[in-house]
Amino acid sequence: MEKKAHLAYAPLLALSGLLAAAAIATLVPNAQASWNNVLGYKSLCTFAPIATAICALLAGATCVMRVRIFGPQAGYRRPWKPPILAAIILLGTIVLSLPPYIQAKSDAVSGATTKGSEE
Repeated sequence: MEKKAHLAYAPLLALSGLLAAAAIATLVPNAQASWNNVLGYKSLCTFAPIATAICALLAGATCVMRVRIFGPQAGYRRPWKPPILAAIILLGTIVLSLPPYIQAKSDAVSGATTKGSEE
């Protein structure tokens, strides 16, 4: 069992790193983006901060699973409050970002943003 746990640790560490890098990359400014993100600027990912929070949530979940199940101190009892609090904050970011995102997308589809800029 320990050999399998050791083999799973490195891929999960790499996955955690990739997801964390993806979360950061979603916020990188990009002048060629087709529209502004909800934060008000053009970024690599126009779905920011929703995509940022989703990538961070997945990175955190992978990290918690890696440490608690496959880590060197897998049986050690750790408190659950920090990862749960982080998950609540990230889910809250997603929920709070949805209404402005939906409004921006409906304005883009209806042409409301281009009509307002022409007048």
